[in-house]
Amino acid sequence: MASQVADYEITSVVADDGTLPCLRARRPPRLGEGPDQVTIWVLGPLARTPWAVARTRLEPVAAVRSPGLPDWLEAGVGEWAQRSVVWASATTPVTATLASPPPDLDIAARLRAVAGAARGAHALHEHGQLHAAICPQAIALTAPGEPGQAGFTSTGQGTVGAALAPPSLADGDQPLAQIGYPPLAYMDPQLLRGEGGRWSDIWALGATAHYALTGSAPFPGIEDLPVVQALAQLLMAPAPARRELPAPVSSLVAGCLAPDPADRPSTAEEVARHLDEAAANW
Repeated sequence: MASQVADYEITSVVADDGTLPCLRARRPPRLGEGPDQVTIWVLGPLARTPWAVARTRLEPVAAVRSPGLPDWLEAGVGEWAQRSVVWASATTPVTATLASPPPDLDIAARLRAVAGAARGAHALHEHGQLHAAICPQAIALTAPGEPGQAGFTSTGQGTVGAALAPPSLADGDQPLAQIGYPPLAYMDPQLLRGEGGRWSDIWALGATAHYALTGSAPFPGIEDLPVVQALAQLLMAPAPARRELPAPVSSLVAGCLAPDPADRPSTAEEVARHLDEAAANW
């Protein structure tokens, strides 16, 4: 990872698995007074999206406020042909993601993290926005005691928060599958058919909850297949690999992954409530 992204000086790497690099950086002087350290996500190299499209996609989402979403400082930096596109948040010191959580982050805390992200997704939906990239890499775990974040308790970690990272930059002319974010195993087959809606984010929340419980996606191995074969398998709406899930969440995950969107939970807020209830009874 470069030491500089646009005019952000990188101080540390939170997570970088090639999907959605998350970094800590010094606040550029042009942004005026505020916390010296900010969190940025680098979207440009993955999205291959023209700057005008990226700006159009990012700004309405950045305007949505929710405890399950970072409080964005700015959405996008630089011209696409010259510099990376980033999301920058002044108030969310991200320490990890659900894809690589702290080793003592227990199952109840992981479920609450997905619930926090679900509430962020619900806020986007209520403002007419689709995230379209929910996956473990997109659930940011924030520093202990951060005000305004969706809190949850982790053994040995105190009270930390969860927030939903940036959305996909896909537009109508570019299928999500060409972008590389999110991983295919977390993409609703309906989205690949061009029929995405809030039900697609609900599908992805179910797949992510499956990961939180088991450490694997509901369709293990699909990322290792050639893209054409993986897409064909997803578009056939396969049943998830048989894996015994705990009773409180097994029906929720199955409902979220229902092939027919009408059979899924109606809102991401409903998913969040069920996840919180399961975590409370864990």
